[in-house]
Amino acid sequence: MSLRLALLLLLACVAGSDVSAAESDAGASRIDRTLLQPTFASDFSRFAASATGVVAGRPAWRTAYFGGDRTLPANHEMEWYVDPGPDGPFSVVRGTLEIAAEPKAGLPHGMAFQSGLITAQRLLTQRYGYFEMRAELPMGKGLWPAFWLLPANGQWPPEIDVMEMLGHAPETYYVSVHARPNGQPVDETTAVTAPDLTAGFHVFGVSWRPDRIRFYLDDVLVHETTTPADMNRPMYMLANLGVGGTDSWPGAAAADTTGIFRIAWIRAWRFKDLAPD
Repeated sequence: MSLRLALLLLLACVAGSDVSAAESDAGASRIDRTLLQPTFASDFSRFAASATGVVAGRPAWRTAYFGGDRTLPANHEMEWYVDPGPDGPFSVVRGTLEIAAEPKAGLPHGMAFQSGLITAQRLLTQRYGYFEMRAELPMGKGLWPAFWLLPANGQWPPEIDVMEMLGHAPETYYVSVHARPNGQPVDETTAVTAPDLTAGFHVFGVSWRPDRIRFYLDDVLVHETTTPADMNRPMYMLANLGVGGTDSWPGAAAADTTGIFRIAWIRAWRFKDLAPD
């Protein structure tokens, strides 16, 4: 979910063909999991979360942005991210986390929809690695699910968008890289053709190495690009269900729009050939 949405609309980069032998399998471009060492896994058999990312003195999912923000008005969004609670957007159903967006009156700043955001800011910050989410996405104009990475120090850019989908077009999703090496903008957004992402679960992954960034759908390479020179600091994962307003990228959601973003798990690994931080 880009913090500078307008840039997403300007640039698309063409996928390269430079796939290393280390990430190829029987001639197909696939992630080789034998090269990975696990560093984080949440299968949502339980879900601990709070606005601060601390529950009972222990790190947990955080349900607000780094600085405490609950929406991104520059993106013309209309959702307000709410904490867990009886009437909140989060529920766990048979080991799957469900994030629901729905109309809600009385939200701050005129926001029209209640929704949810989770960040691993308190759980894992890591430089380089493989990061993935297994999820089923919601359908509906204005709905905007995303899985992405941001710097642990709170600065922007850089940013890696592993998956953004516009709810009215469920057979396409977008991957992006945002950076500013030497002050020069790098804003690459690529559309990926996919099966109907609202009809079942799929695995969205990114391999982030010092030289290359590779994006995967169900373990198959769908796009790659050069790692920008300033994308070399620890980052953390986020997943959220945005809702668009007028002039937003996904378009304005109807007043009665609802949707559920289902997440089976979120995981991370480091590469065995790269020294840990």
